[in-house]
Amino acid sequence: MSIVVEEIKSKLNIVDLIGEYVRLQKAGASWKACCPFHNEKTPSFSVSEDKQVWHCFGCGKGGDAFGFIMEIEGLEFREALESLAQKTGVEVPEYTKGDAAQKKERNKIWDILDLSTKFYKKQLWEGEGKKDSLKYLKERGLSEETIGEFDLGYAPKGWRNLLDFLTSRGFEKEEISKSGVLVEKKGDGGNVESYYDRFRERIVFPIKDVTGKTIGYSARVAPGGDESQAKYVNTPETEAYHKSIALYGIDKAKMDIKKEDWVLLVEGNMDVIAAWQAGIKNTIAISGTAMTPEQLNIIKRYTKNIKMFFDMDEAGQKAAKRSAEIAFEKEMNVSIVEIENGKDAADAVRDDMDNFLKAVDEASSAMEYFIEKLLSEYDKNKIEDKKKIIEELSGLVNSFSSKVEKEHWIRKISEKLDISESTLFDAFNSFQDKFQRVSREEPQIDYNRADEFLQNREDSVELQIMGFLISDDNVWKEAAKKYQKEIEDSFSNKKVVDIIIKKGKESDFNFEKLINKIEDENQKKYLRKIYFENIEKGEQFSTTEDKLKAVEVDFTEIRKRKKKNRIRELFEKMTVLAQEGGSNEEIEKVRKELLDLSEDK
Repeated sequence: MSIVVEEIKSKLNIVDLIGEYVRLQKAGASWKACCPFHNEKTPSFSVSEDKQVWHCFGCGKGGDAFGFIMEIEGLEFREALESLAQKTGVEVPEYTKGDAAQKKERNKIWDILDLSTKFYKKQLWEGEGKKDSLKYLKERGLSEETIGEFDLGYAPKGWRNLLDFLTSRGFEKEEISKSGVLVEKKGDGGNVESYYDRFRERIVFPIKDVTGKTIGYSARVAPGGDESQAKYVNTPETEAYHKSIALYGIDKAKMDIKKEDWVLLVEGNMDVIAAWQAGIKNTIAISGTAMTPEQLNIIKRYTKNIKMFFDMDEAGQKAAKRSAEIAFEKEMNVSIVEIENGKDAADAVRDDMDNFLKAVDEASSAMEYFIEKLLSEYDKNKIEDKKKIIEELSGLVNSFSSKVEKEHWIRKISEKLDISESTLFDAFNSFQDKFQRVSREEPQIDYNRADEFLQNREDSVELQIMGFLISDDNVWKEAAKKYQKEIEDSFSNKKVVDIIIKKGKESDFNFEKLINKIEDENQKKYLRKIYFENIEKGEQFSTTEDKLKAVEVDFTEIRKRKKKNRIRELFEKMTVLAQEGGSNEEIEKVRKELLDLSEDK
């Protein structure tokens, strides 16, 4: 399997791979970006094209192409292997019987959902959904191409259509139920007596994750269906579907979000599809009443700029406001799209596409929008209304983690309400405890304590040398050869000696091979950290010869340190000999060594 892994790596550029998920910028010999795995203000995520590795100085995560895909997509190694093999055209050996059984069990839920999607889709195009439901979608302005692109389907009347179809394909009822497409009917004792289809006589919208795998469904009452039932029925929480993370359309929109550097956030599935058809491919919808921090973390992989287009009713505006607050906490930029008459995106596109595109283009700052909206609802000249405006805005203002932004908007509000800024500061602070804050602490790792490389202060120069060497294969090889005896005899940190000499030879003085040989995860994190630090330091030297001269400077420092320590030891020994009546021979021996050290330049 290692041969397959190496073949995949040889055909893959890690910069291109990671660049599909985050916006990388060239920074000397490396590429940098804000880390997709934690919230941060300044870029600490670094990618080395030369070594084909990545590392984040903020959260300490790092690795190769496989590690990145596993981390960002939440995949097991085998899944990451298959994903990258498909991307590079490398053939992966077949599973053994044991592996195949394990894979079948692990991926059964995905197989069920994939097959269910195909079933619903066929019912829409060829079954009983063709007459009314397909017609309804077209009347809403969707083309056949768009309907097919989003894999829309139809769940027919009846209680066992999908259940019978899936069991005929070999799946057990209990297995099918775990995917969320069935409902359990329990008896008086609480035991499951039977199962039936969750979605019946409904238009089905498959919800997919960032990789394009179906994780659940949202199903709308079909035309002519039972309107007394809930208009939409969604998949419950399952192993695959989590409402707080799901973003409808993210699989299709992610690359366009990154390309445009903004995302259009809407409320409904039809809104996403209509906007996509209108040319705004970077559109997604939330699953729920308001954005969650987890959903924003996914969005932030691709952009920090959000345009929100929520319904103009009370529920829609509350959702927009709360979503904006959470986005501000994560230092994202938010603007609001407005359409006259309160139309949703789907209707706006159908009725006047040009007007819709113009409204999206002219989206206003979220803070400006909410301030002006409140000023139109309340009389700022009345003290009670003024208090209500301040209370309504407090959640938004207190959400800003940036003091600059917070002061900017307090100044704006101060001018609008004719209240001093200091009074507003006090007023907003009084509401602080009413809002739950999302933690914005960036995870920190004490690398020196975690991996115990740094055993005492004297190790710092040795660590500096190690970092400089492992960041350049040629310098590492030459220095290990030239200074091997000196390193083994004089370096106090034996872990450093092991890395530079022994593991250096075992890994052909190659950083990537070195990392693969290290088993301790804390050591890996530390080595990646100093590797990336020293890549930047190494940019000031144009040749290997210049770098080796810099290494010689460090070794000179070590020699001076050793000499200084030895002189101190000898003086201490001389004092002891004098106090305890040492022999003249012993004293003379110490005196001679001190003299030699003093004369040695």
